[in-house]
This record gives sequence, structure tokens and C-alpha cells, in this order.
Amino acid sequence: MTTSIELNLYSVFRELNEDYFGTLEKVAGMGYKNLELISANFSTGERFADTFTLQTIKKKFDELGLRAFAAHEGVAPVMALVDGNWDKIIEENAELGCESIVMPMTFISTRDEALKTAEELNIIAEKCKTAGLDFYYHNHAHEFRQIGEKTLFDILVENTDPNAVKFELDLVWVTRGGQDPMSVIERLGNRCDMIHQKDLGTHVNAVNVFSAVNPDEQNETMKIYREVVQPTDFVNLGTGNVDFESTYGKIHDLGTIRYAIVENEGTVGNKFESIASDLKVMEKYVQEFTKAE
Repeated sequence: MTTSIELNLYSVFRELNEDYFGTLEKVAGMGYKNLELISANFSTGERFADTFTLQTIKKKFDELGLRAFAAHEGVAPVMALVDGNWDKIIEENAELGCESIVMPMTFISTRDEALKTAEELNIIAEKCKTAGLDFYYHNHAHEFRQIGEKTLFDILVENTDPNAVKFELDLVWVTRGGQDPMSVIERLGNRCDMIHQKDLGTHVNAVNVFSAVNPDEQNETMKIYREVVQPTDFVNLGTGNVDFESTYGKIHDLGTIRYAIVENEGTVGNKFESIASDLKVMEKYVQEFTKAE
């Protein structure tokens, strides 16, 4: 299977907040063709589809040669997952051309919460499936917290419908959860054909977030992200501790990944320069193994 390179627009969410269409123009000018959308202006909370018409957004995509292949869509932390306006979300993203909806995060810390989340993911996935869209869950680090012999992630995988719920694996977050991303990809098989690629700075002391939290506090999910993970942990691709040659050699050998998605969460420097550099790094390693076939 050929792997293509995409951009998750969270990488430039501040820039989108200020100038949505101008940011898209710059992204297209760098050579990105496929986008994973974010739904809202994080400063105002307003959905971009409410600020601009869907027709205007789609026309701009077409003018710039951009394809929105997927969208991150979640709900407020205080809401049940199923209480989101999923009919509207699915309809809007289908109109923009998306083939997939991705749940970007849930705050689970116990087995019961993971089981409840799995139940709700199945319901949303069925709605997507009925509309002809795929549905994915996107991980962070906290899902890899150990509960007895299993992780919370294991519980999600085992209790979601394998024919309806897929997984978009964020490789660095898997590492920060103390797991080997390649082993997780291999275990998921055809349930994982999209990955997020970021890079982690070599200065980060606690790569495994759980090693920096007392055992009796490891279920305090927000504590991990407030006190352990820092905005400066993430760096431009190819400048941190990710071994890209090994990673993409293994991904090529596995042959299950369709989309390798750049997500740059770094906060230092110009974000447009960062994601332009990221694209070159990804092209180098993805194309290197494609040409070797």
C-alpha cells in the first residue's frame, strides 16, 4: 500500500483563527494536498462552517487543489460523546468531501470509563457508517495507562466494533504512553491505516509520562497534561528523537498505512516555516521507501 503525506490543521490553528483562507493558501503553496480538518476557531469556539458557508470553504479547497480527507470532531469535556450533534457534523464534513471522522480525545482514566467510551464510540461509528464515512479514535498518552493486565487502549480496542471503529495512531503519544508504536500498529492491523507524526525534543527527560507521575496519581489525566507535558516538548520533524528511517521502513514493510499525517504541536518559531520543513522530512522518508519497491 502506498503511503501519502497529509497535514492536520491543528498544526496551524492559531493562524487559522486569524486568517482561515490565507492560511489555506500558504499551506497549499508549500505543496500539501490533503488536509485533516479541525472544526472550530479555538479563540471564539465558533465552527468554521458557521463563520463561512460550506460552499465557500469547499470552493476554496477546489481552487487551491486541496482535499479534505478527514476531520477531527469532538465534544466539550462536560458532554457525553453521543450528545454531540453528530447528524450535523457528519452532513457538513461529507459535503466538504471528507471520507472519515476522527474523535480527537476523550478523558478516560478507569476501566468503567473506557467501557462507556467504547459503547459510545460504537454508536457514533454506526452513524458514520450509515452515511458512508469511516470513523476513527485518535489516541494521546493517557490511554496507555495500565489497568491490571490491560491498558485503557486495549479496553477500547477490544470493546469497539472492529467493522466500524478504526484507530488513528499518534506515534509520539504512544511512545509517551510507554508503548512501542510499531507493535501497536501491527496489533491493530487493518483497523489502523492513518497515523499522526510529530517529533519529540531530545531535551525531554520523561519520555514516558507515567514515569513522572506517582502511581497513585496516574489516573489524574489532566495532571499529566498540565504538569508533565510541556508545549516546548514538541519540535520540528527530524530535529528530535524520532528515528524516521527506522519508523518508515517498518511502516513500508507492514503495508497497512494509507495516510501519514503531519501534526506539529511545537510552539517555537514560525509555524509556516515549521510545517514546510516537516513536509520535506516526510517526503524524504516516505518517498525513499516507495522508490525502493
